[in-house]
Amino acid sequence: MKLEKVTELHGRWYGDACGAAFGMELLGERWAGLVLRELMLGARRFTDLRFALPGISARVLTERLNGLEAAGLVRREEERLYGLTPWGQAAEPVLLAMCRWALMSPDRDMALAISPVALMLSLRALIVAEKAAEVDMTCAIIIARESFSLQIRKGALTIARGGAGGDFTLTAPNTAPLKRFIYGKAPLATLPDVALAGDAYAAMMFARCFALPDTI
Repeated sequence: MKLEKVTELHGRWYGDACGAAFGMELLGERWAGLVLRELMLGARRFTDLRFALPGISARVLTERLNGLEAAGLVRREEERLYGLTPWGQAAEPVLLAMCRWALMSPDRDMALAISPVALMLSLRALIVAEKAAEVDMTCAIIIARESFSLQIRKGALTIARGGAGGDFTLTAPNTAPLKRFIYGKAPLATLPDVALAGDAYAAMMFARCFALPDTI
C-alpha cells in the first residue's frame, strides 16, 4: 500500500519503515481494532456493530469503516453490511496475540464489559492446548441475541455463528456470568443468569480448557 493512501485515512504517519509501525498506522485510530474484531466471525450490519460497541458514535463508526475499507481490510458486501477482506481476516492472529500479551498486565480488569464476539475470540486466544486435547465436544453458547457453535477437537477450537445443540448449550443475557464461569471457574450453580441445557460435566470440562495468563 502506498504511503499516500495510508495518510489519507487519518492524516498521520510515523515515518518509520518498521512493519509494526505500519500496523499501528492501520489500526491505531481509536475503535479501528475493535471494529475489525467484531467482524472476525462474519459480516455484520452497521446497526449490529453499534450494538456491540455501545461507546462508539454513528459518525465515528462510519469513519472507521470507511478508513478500514480504504485500507483494504474491510469490504462492503451490501448496503450497510460489512465484512473482512482476506487481508483483514489475516489480522486475527495479531489480535489474539495482543489479547494474550495485554492480559499479562497486573492492571487487567476482567470486570469490564466485553462483547459476545470478543468473548468468543478470547476463547481462541486463551485455550490451553494440553487440556483441550483431552476433550472432544461440540456446544452452543447463546448471549442475548447472538448464538455461536463451538467445537473442540484434537486440542483445537473452531467457532461459527449460529447453530445450537451439541453436548450442551449455555444461555446468558450478557457475557458477564460466562466470564465468571469460564475464567473465574465459578460453578454454574452459583450463576443464576446462566441456563444450562445438556451435559453439565461436559460444560465443566469445557471451562477447564481456558485460562487467563499469569500476570507479570
